[in-house]
Amino acid sequence: ANQLMKTFIFSALLIIAAVFMASCKKDSTNNTVPCDSKQPTLLIATQWRGTLGYYNDLRKWAVNVSIPNSVDGVRTCIICSDLPDSLKVLGSTVTFSGELKTSNNNLKSTFGGQEIYFVNPTVLKR
Repeated sequence: ANQLMKTFIFSALLIIAAVFMASCKKDSTNNTVPCDSKQPTLLIATQWRGTLGYYNDLRKWAVNVSIPNSVDGVRTCIICSDLPDSLKVLGSTVTFSGELKTSNNNLKSTFGGQEIYFVNPTVLKR
């Protein structure tokens, strides 16, 4: 009975892993960033300073900027364009300018004070 239970658990784990891998594979083929220039501009960033992070779901870099006069508000500005390798340093401080646009595929924020935007920066520097 003990061997049967081990076999059952192992089989169940294999099935779960297979389903997980299939769903990951499906997600990775749908990797387009919803950077639609036709989307309305919600804010304009002029020399905003923030911390560089990486948005795993989209495989894109983002700048996290504190919202002025808020306790925990953060604007996550996902960068639509490619970043030069020299800037790809997780946690580094960068300055950027550009039009912040809404997403056409309703990304969910990961915490209450987070706002998510997309930007094609006109300026991006360390």
